[in-house]
Amino acid sequence: MLAALSSSAAAFSGPVSHVAPTSRPAVTTNGPVMGMEEPSSRRQLFARAGAAVFSAGMVQGASAKAGQFGKVEIFGAGISSPFQPGGPKSGEEATYGYAKSSGPILAKGYEADVEREKIAFVTSAKIIRSQAKNIESKTWWLTRDNLRGQAYTMKANMQALTAASADKAASQKAYAKFWSEINALDLACQKKELALAQKEYADVLAALDAYEKTV
Repeated sequence: MLAALSSSAAAFSGPVSHVAPTSRPAVTTNGPVMGMEEPSSRRQLFARAGAAVFSAGMVQGASAKAGQFGKVEIFGAGISSPFQPGGPKSGEEATYGYAKSSGPILAKGYEADVEREKIAFVTSAKIIRSQAKNIESKTWWLTRDNLRGQAYTMKANMQALTAASADKAASQKAYAKFWSEINALDLACQKKELALAQKEYADVLAALDAYEKTV
């Protein structure tokens, strides 16, 4: 019995060849990898969408006719439409490129109505005539600020008055002379020279009086 067990043990304890385990490839399924793949998909999506829009724009540009604008008209043909009879209009008988409708022009002669411009001009003239005190006290910054603050409005008002004046040529000449003197006064204030500023200011007042006689 013992011999049989010994022979069985010997049969199981013989030399055994050891086989190394086969290594499995590493599989990475971490979150960052998925995060890197997603932007790539979005880039591809945007690239395709951009290409589609560009292609549509090319087709639309190629089909547009000369003189047309990229504008959608809902209530009839636009002014740039080839279906607009006669095309765009200009002159006194036109409004924003369209031919005038039947009836009189409601705003006809509006250039002659300068009452509002006269009121605004009087206000500006008063400001110009009130700068003597600032010049005498050598408050140069305030003088220049008052002159510049009125320049835009005053010029617009004077141009409207000139357009409605009986002698447009004389009024335009007086207008140019006045603003030339204003520029000279501004330069004198910039140089901070009292005697020069006083002389230029007197010229400004004289030019202003001359202009008022033309309107």
